[in-house]
Amino acid sequence: MNEGASQPEGAIGSARPASLSSGSHGFARPPTILPRSAVRLDRRIAAVVTLLPALGTLAAIALWIGGHGPGAVEWIVFALFYFATALGLEVGFHRHVTHKAFKAKPWVRTALIALGSMGAHGPVNWWASTHRRHHSTSDGDGDPHSPHLSGEGFGGRLRGLYHSHMGWLFVGESTRPAGWEKYVPDLYQDPLVFRQHMAYYRWVAIGLVLPPLVCGLASRSWTGVLLGFLWGDMARIFAVSHCIWALNSLCHVIGRRDFHTTAHDRSRNSLLLAIPTFGQGWHNNHHAFPASAFTGLHWWQIDPGGLLVRVLERLHLVYDVHRPNAELIEKKRIAP
Repeated sequence: MNEGASQPEGAIGSARPASLSSGSHGFARPPTILPRSAVRLDRRIAAVVTLLPALGTLAAIALWIGGHGPGAVEWIVFALFYFATALGLEVGFHRHVTHKAFKAKPWVRTALIALGSMGAHGPVNWWASTHRRHHSTSDGDGDPHSPHLSGEGFGGRLRGLYHSHMGWLFVGESTRPAGWEKYVPDLYQDPLVFRQHMAYYRWVAIGLVLPPLVCGLASRSWTGVLLGFLWGDMARIFAVSHCIWALNSLCHVIGRRDFHTTAHDRSRNSLLLAIPTFGQGWHNNHHAFPASAFTGLHWWQIDPGGLLVRVLERLHLVYDVHRPNAELIEKKRIAP
């Protein structure tokens, strides 16, 4: 069976890009301009990913106010799936696949990417391409989601915050500019990652089915199924998404800069976002040392994602773990 057969036509995970179909490094053919039909499809997917979880969360709160709130099972399912999908995105999609901050056993790689895919943030190769584009042009021309490129004044700042938070998902030049795949030729040549990229919609579906199934079986009622869907799916995706999107918006506007980075980059550190994003709130640290498996550079900088990497390293499930040395840290540090 064709791996792409179950994917919507023109969807990001539906086929290997033509520009990567020949040649050892994927540059044998020039990139093509994205068809309008694909742009429209991307916008529809963005609308579903942004609006449906928001509406579902509002419905969950309304039912709670009306006396049908979550019980212990729903809270546990919400927490477990938040924890699993956010860690999959941060440790799997981000630190492992995008930045190659560590290597891992095949089944660990598969599990991390599968969990990240359940977060409904897009297929792994597309996600990695977007993030690599962000690092290569951070807060400068070409950055897909900078809050600093939408004009001056109060109105410009508001437009920039909206664009960097979620508005960029509706802009074709930000989501899939011509040649976006040139940032990830290595991932299209990696059979395991490519299989997971193609299986994205399958993992999203599994992630949507499990919470209502667990809650329904636990309560033996359709009310449990509904609450599992609203809290374990909609509210969970809403919470994970907005915490991660806040890294693009708030963590490039508010917070402390401890390290020199690239010319235009304005990344900042935020303790408040470090906790729900499992360490990525130390965003200036990350932009200073993007290949590091750890974002917390001091004992008090909470980095749950880095803690998971340490545990997996102790268990010999991950290896070649990258850490910045003390000399490099001091070289990049901004003098008080």
